[in-house]
Amino acid sequence: MPGRGEEIPRPNPWTVRAADSQAMRGWKELLSQAPAAMDRVWVEITSDPRRRTERQHQLKGTLGEVTIGDKTLEQWQVEPTGAGRLWYAIDDEKRVLWVTDAGPGHPKQTEPRSRRGR
Repeated sequence: MPGRGEEIPRPNPWTVRAADSQAMRGWKELLSQAPAAMDRVWVEITSDPRRRTERQHQLKGTLGEVTIGDKTLEQWQVEPTGAGRLWYAIDDEKRVLWVTDAGPGHPKQTEPRSRRGR
């Protein structure tokens, strides 16, 4: 019988995984720079991965989907800090959120062409 000291899991859990080593490095960098913001982001994305706010939304155009394994998944962005970004893909079937990109700066893929490379 479960008892004292046993971990109590979230009632509606999502698993968060890094899609690759670069995403993991970005996650760790954001976590080291803004631990409280990353804790808030964790709760936000695992509570409602499709919540739309100024700081959380699906990416547009070709960035709005990403292929992981053999699945094409929706790709979303959340902003843990003013410049920091976390991109994640939603696998509803497995209830996994795949971190596809993360970092303390704005991703170059979303900058207007005239600003890229600066």
